[in-house]
Formats: sequence, structure tokens, C-alpha cells
Amino acid sequence: MAGTEAYMLQRNNVESRRLDFQHNFIRALGHGHILHPSIPDTGLRAVADVGTGTGIWLRDLAQLRSKTDDTKFVGFDISPQQFPAESVRGMTFIVHDTTMPYPQEYHEMFDLVHVRLLSYALKISDIQRAVECILQILRPGGHLQWQEFDAIDGWASPETSNTRDIVSFVVSEREARGLPPAIATPLVKALQSLSISIPREQSSHTFNKIGGKFNPISWTNDLVRIMHLETLSTYKHPSTVVQAGKNDLIVPTAAQFLLAGISRRRALASQDILPAHQMEQLLNDVDAMTKLVVAIDQGADPATSVWNTSMTWIVARKAMILGLGEPWMTATKST
Repeated sequence: MAGTEAYMLQRNNVESRRLDFQHNFIRALGHGHILHPSIPDTGLRAVADVGTGTGIWLRDLAQLRSKTDDTKFVGFDISPQQFPAESVRGMTFIVHDTTMPYPQEYHEMFDLVHVRLLSYALKISDIQRAVECILQILRPGGHLQWQEFDAIDGWASPETSNTRDIVSFVVSEREARGLPPAIATPLVKALQSLSISIPREQSSHTFNKIGGKFNPISWTNDLVRIMHLETLSTYKHPSTVVQAGKNDLIVPTAAQFLLAGISRRRALASQDILPAHQMEQLLNDVDAMTKLVVAIDQGADPATSVWNTSMTWIVARKAMILGLGEPWMTATKST
């Protein structure tokens, strides 16, 4: 997130309330889970939340844990504007650009790193670097949880010219800001592209045994192994929270994206440096997008359609080098 021009939303009290509502919506979409069931929730000594915003995910996770739990919670964000106004016990909030290396003190510190919805802030040119920096703070054997919505996964019923225009304008605005039209696929590719150097004496066998057990993520030189990849759709989702809230989340958020596009186009048009035909297209887009925002505010088409979307849920685990295994790997086998 080098620079802030890519970010398409505001940082104010209204947006903070929307983020908290969005958190509860995503929790319902995940069948009540804020942590994927495949991730052990015991032995978490340190947890990081990248792109933490209001810190709602960290606060929710902390509430689910014992009051005597001494887990350290750290939230990172490029801006402090939405951090909790009051200090929260056991939590620290740090300003950091996740496309830049983290301070040494955080390297391999966290048992769990959570990332969510960077797709409207992370440029496509920064995805690889961001993934590398995030994995830098994850301990060997630790889990990464990453959740994303993609604009191209949104659809409306009935589909109208207005609903099609919204998706088209949002996708084109993402591209204009250097954001990926869809982040899920390049994100998975970035995770799968990373590798580590395994000492020759430790790589003589495809499957390395320790104490009669296989280390499940040292079979190759992959830095991370994707353990779970899932797409959750709001369409026919059994949760009443999801069904009641999907339009309340999707439509106002789309309006904010349109407003961001209007602002950028107006700023570009004011420079008066474009050829006449491009200037005309900019102004036509501003007019069309403004009409869509007004229609949404008035509860007209496209707000009258039922909107749906899908969320990609990725769970990955960082590789452990032999000799740095977990206790069960060196435990004496029972006879």
C-alpha cells in the first residue's frame, strides 16, 4: 500500500461503523466462525491482524478467549485514524505499511496472522511484496488466515442496466488505481510461489521423519502450504444475518466506490491535460455514476435488486525447518 491513492474508502466514524457491521456480516457468512475451524485456537501466544481498521476482529477474538489468557494481540494498519480511541487490555495497535518489511522485533513472532479485505487498498504490483512481508512475521508452523471479496463476484437479481453499470464502474475504477480486478487468484499464486532453502542433508528423502511422524509441511521447499481454500456465497446462505444484511452492506459500499471514482475523474478532468474525446468520456462517466449514487440514496434501481457476493477464505501454514519441529514430532513413541 505504497501511498494512499489506491484506497477507495473513507477513514471516519461512518466508515468505522460500516467496518464493524461488515465484521459481523462476515462472521455470519463464515457460519459464526471468525477463526477457521481448521486453525487450532489453543497455544496462541501472539496474534496479528493486518489491515486492522477498528481492531474489531482482534477484539472479538480476545473476547472468545479466557480472561486469564495472556495472548498478545497486535493490530497493524497504514493509518491510525480508525484505531480504538481508548486502550484495550492486551492489545497494541501499530502504524505500518504492509508492503514494507516489518520491524525486526516482529519477525516470526506470531502464531496466527489474520488479513482481511486488502483488495481495495493493495495494488497488483504490491501483492507479492505484501505477502512476503506478512509471512515474515509468522512463526514457522504458524497459520495465516486471509479473506477477500472480489468486485467481479458481485451480482444482482434482477440484473438491470444499472446493476451492470455499477459492477463495470467499480472494476474499471480498481484498474485505474492499479488495483487487481480480482485479487483471489493472484494472491493464491503469490503464496504458492514462495520457497525456502532446505539444507542438503535434510532433503535427502521426500518425506522427512521425526520421531516416527511426518512433518506435514516440510515435504517440499514451499514456504507455505495452503491448507484450506474455500469460497462462501451469500446466495441462499442459511444465516438470517447474511440474508438481511447483504444489501445493507453491498449497496452502500458500492456507492462509496462510485463516489471515489467520481472524485478521481473530476480531479483528472480539472487538470485539463487530456484530449477532448477522453475529457468527454470522463465527464460522461461522472454524470452516469452520479445518477447511480442518487438512485441508491433514493432507494431506487439498483438498490431495489437483491445483491449477492462471494468471499474467498484462505488458510495457509508456514513451513517448519527440521530441527525446529513441534513437541509431538519428537515425542517418544508408545510401545
